[in-house]
Amino acid sequence: MRLTQAQIDTYYAEGYLKVPAVFTPEEMEILRADCYAILSPDRDHPDGNISELNSDSTRVSFGIDLDSEAVAAAVRLPRIVGPVKQLLGGHVYLFQTRVNAKMGRVGEGYPWHTDFANWINDGIRRGSVNDMITICVLLTESTPENGAMRVLPESHRHGVGELFFDTESVGYQSFNAPEAYVRKMLAETSPEFIEGKPGDVVLFAPEIMHGSGENHSDRDRLYLMFIYNRSDNLPVESEIKREHMTPYVNYPYREDLAELSDDAITACSPGRNMSFRP
Repeated sequence: MRLTQAQIDTYYAEGYLKVPAVFTPEEMEILRADCYAILSPDRDHPDGNISELNSDSTRVSFGIDLDSEAVAAAVRLPRIVGPVKQLLGGHVYLFQTRVNAKMGRVGEGYPWHTDFANWINDGIRRGSVNDMITICVLLTESTPENGAMRVLPESHRHGVGELFFDTESVGYQSFNAPEAYVRKMLAETSPEFIEGKPGDVVLFAPEIMHGSGENHSDRDRLYLMFIYNRSDNLPVESEIKREHMTPYVNYPYREDLAELSDDAITACSPGRNMSFRP
């Protein structure tokens, strides 16, 4: 897949871009099966999974490619890495993978925030549209009812914005936007829901303001996230502030990505490379 100039212009201007049907139904079945397995308590990696604040349901799973051969293949597909290199230029490496999950009826919301505000603590200095990017793969249908992500178009132009260190809202430490700043931003632009079907992909900038509500439906909402960084934007070790370093959140491998064949996912079987399974 190669982005058109119109798509590139939209991404730079709006801070995000929706691309439908990037993955096939067969690929979705394999990726979804692995992600559901990783979300389960069987994974048993204390640094890998984070639960919801008010339930035992897994909210975020980190380092998905470390336990899933299919996901490790997905992050290297030409149809993914190609657009990443188009938008970032130069060499790139995989900074982080995760699943953001909102299970039916129990999935909780995310306050308005920018991802890069947290990555600064990982020693990353630059987070513009030319430096880092998140590829969000919709593993399930995404609707307002089941807690679809909302973005504020063009908000990435303000950088990380005004933020505070929130230790209570989501059950883990995060930099979120204060209410006064959110009201200011909402006066400038209207939020857009990220709606779509399994296999659709959303590309978004690290400094775009985004958040989401609770899952009020019986249907799970799962996003598989791949975050890429330019190879000349490596973490500065002396500026890393995260107290607990882990290979799940702070990805240890920083080599340039070698692309695989575009059918690499279907060559995998669900559950392969899952070290937590007997």
